[in-house]
Amino acid sequence: MSHDRSDHLLQSLLGNPAFRCWAEGRCAEYNAVWEKWAAEHEDGQAILRQAVEIVRAVPVRDEHLTDEYIHRKVSDALQAAKRQEQMENSEKKESFFPVFLSGWNVAASLLIVAGLCFALFRIYHRDHPAPKMAQTNQPANALKEVVNMERPFKYVQLPDGSSVVLHRNSTLKYPQTFTGKKREVYLTGEAFFEVTKDPDQPFFVYAGELVAKVHGTSFSIKAIADEKEITVAVKTGKVSVFSERASPTLLLTCNEQATYERAHATFVRSALKSSVLLNIPIENQEFTYTETPATTVFDALAKAYGVNIAFDRNSLAHCSITATLGDEPLENKLKWLCTILEAKYTITEDSITITGNPCN
Repeated sequence: MSHDRSDHLLQSLLGNPAFRCWAEGRCAEYNAVWEKWAAEHEDGQAILRQAVEIVRAVPVRDEHLTDEYIHRKVSDALQAAKRQEQMENSEKKESFFPVFLSGWNVAASLLIVAGLCFALFRIYHRDHPAPKMAQTNQPANALKEVVNMERPFKYVQLPDGSSVVLHRNSTLKYPQTFTGKKREVYLTGEAFFEVTKDPDQPFFVYAGELVAKVHGTSFSIKAIADEKEITVAVKTGKVSVFSERASPTLLLTCNEQATYERAHATFVRSALKSSVLLNIPIENQEFTYTETPATTVFDALAKAYGVNIAFDRNSLAHCSITATLGDEPLENKLKWLCTILEAKYTITEDSITITGNPCN
């Protein structure tokens, strides 16, 4: 395998939250996934082993590495590599390092440097992601990444039908399908969630050091990498929040908020008059309608979720809606509305189209 190809595969592993979780020993359920990955790639075992060494050598999550920490680690690794190289016999010196080396310590040190530099690259160049590998070269359930850098907020529909309204300058990662005992997504930035109810497969949001566990509810998370706090605000239902660095777990209910203070690794709970955290329209809307014109309802949904909803205004001019749509994800709301209107809907990434017969 070429050096560039090997480096590309290594970087793809380091940038995958599911892999880092497994490499840190926190996600043993992914054993079969990464064994299959190693078997499907040339030199896969060696690349996988190198990536695990890097993850374990850099215990701080890359989203929160400071410049000082990175420069110090790079300097330490370079000094260690230099000392080791000086100890090698001159006949073993080569102009390049093959994949398998007798001087493993030098290679390991250089790999640590590569991992740290890659983390720095991800921090400052999130809006220029590396080219993605072909789907056939990825694990069967590789994470999909959605980045919102321009819009005030962006609608994301998850594989289970859950809705996410992703704030500007935020990133969400999630698998192509939710398998196993848990549904897991990874957030950097700010987002509002409406989670499809499924008690048999609880939903987890990993946001920096904080983890939110829910069965079906609506809530907001603010987890900006450089800020001192991570905050969760619950609109409806219940959310459990916890961290590996803090205890105990907090159970939040409607209009309650928890703030995780990174410096002290502690949670602070507070009761609120409103669950508004991100100041986006959906946090204020109850989606309760009484003989409301259908056009008004669809306009309200489009505004709340940041998505374009196309429909024939003339056809719906005499249609009205009486319903409480609540905290259900957007697609469930559409199903109910279209059942009432005897209409149909189609969803693409950024738009929704409603078609049906005129109301009498």
